[in-house]
Amino acid sequence: MDDVRVGALVRAVRQRMGLRQSDVAAAARVSQKTVSLIESGRLNEVTVRTLRIVLEPLRIRLGFLALWQGGEADRLLDASHAALVDACARVLRRHGWEVIVELTFSRYGERGSIDLVGWHPGTRALLVIEVKSRILDVQATLAGLDRKARLAPQLVRDRGWRPVMTARLLVVADTKANRSVVARHEALFASVLPLRSRAIRSWVRRPAGSIAGVWFLATSTRVTGRRSSVPRQRVRPPRSRSAGAPTGDAAGPSAV
Repeated sequence: MDDVRVGALVRAVRQRMGLRQSDVAAAARVSQKTVSLIESGRLNEVTVRTLRIVLEPLRIRLGFLALWQGGEADRLLDASHAALVDACARVLRRHGWEVIVELTFSRYGERGSIDLVGWHPGTRALLVIEVKSRILDVQATLAGLDRKARLAPQLVRDRGWRPVMTARLLVVADTKANRSVVARHEALFASVLPLRSRAIRSWVRRPAGSIAGVWFLATSTRVTGRRSSVPRQRVRPPRSRSAGAPTGDAAGPSAV
């Protein structure tokens, strides 16, 4: 976030709306000095909460762009997503599923892609999977999965697949943050995606009936998405010498 640019925007919008700093301060219930600090780009002197309160009467939405080592943040997030897709696809294939990765579509004015589509020939079960390394917007995630599950049976017809049932899964990284999100919205997830990992793994082995659930999947990846081949080493503290034990000098010179 460019502090100076944010301050300049606040000043420009305030002036466009014909307001004084005192007007904005009164609407936000802060001091005029606080508004002045923000307009001067001194955002490090106010809290994020205060900044949001001041921006609200000006109808300015505060957004953040998190950066890490240049472009490495996008690479890291992409790698995490790719690792989840790969791990899930391997599990499905191991149990006899045919898998399509990144199935794109453009039907009825709707465009997008489905992370994973699974087909189980023996039971003619169709599996639609949305993969998330981090759940950020619960409503948007659930709505997107529902839309893709609705379109999927038509999308796979050109492959000769005629499903008798369609299952929906949200596959997420097994992290404390994701589990916390699901726990906070448990009532919603229980009504839309009721099953969890253990029941889902059982169903994947032997599909019977249509299901919907959240599958917490663990992966061990680095930024590249590859598994680390370097084993972890345990560092042991040096042994304490017992009383009277000979030292290196007492034992004689070391060999050269």
